[in-house]
Amino acid sequence: MTATGRFAGRVALVCGPGDGVSRATALAFAREGAAVLVAGPDGERLAGTALLVRDAGGQAASVVADVVRDGSDAAARMVAAAVERFGVPDFVFNDASVTGPRDPGIGTGTGRVEVDWAAAFAAHLTGLFTAMRHELAPMTALGRGVIVNTVRATACTERLIGPGAYAGYSAALATLTATAAHESAALGVRISLAGSRTGSGSGSDSGSDEELAEQVLLLCADEND
Repeated sequence: MTATGRFAGRVALVCGPGDGVSRATALAFAREGAAVLVAGPDGERLAGTALLVRDAGGQAASVVADVVRDGSDAAARMVAAAVERFGVPDFVFNDASVTGPRDPGIGTGTGRVEVDWAAAFAAHLTGLFTAMRHELAPMTALGRGVIVNTVRATACTERLIGPGAYAGYSAALATLTATAAHESAALGVRISLAGSRTGSGSGSDSGSDEELAEQVLLLCADEND
């Protein structure tokens, strides 16, 4: 870790499962000098990521915040924790990956398709929408900041959400991100989607966690970084 990297003196809020691409992105931000607050539903994974950053000489803390289960209260808690610990985030990464059954198509015949759809929809879209509302508030007050969203078909358990359902989540998340980007641009906040395939706007399930983390950092950087 370095105190002289391109993001030295800045703050990154990384929201997600606490491993996989969210862990890789937290470590990547820290290597570039940013202080990192990791937030998500799994306290053990989050603490492990924060410990990895600190062991490497970086600044990191963690907070348990499950926006799918606790909604606005959790979103407000994670943003407040970042502000209190390190300051208003300059960068936010929202990793909307969730796991589901390894099932073809839309999962016809499983008996759980509605449950799986509702859970994934809540994580991919409702949770992300709630998180962004609270993340944007302190950023727009200062007139600066970057938010990067992503969604992936697989997560750490390697279980796969049905491709048909995943395509729906991805398209909706891309539209949500594009609309939020348009709305926030005049307020000084950039919003982007990482992992898109050839401009399609859909989340990508290809590439390593580290490769996607580097894409996130490139989207956060400006011409002076």
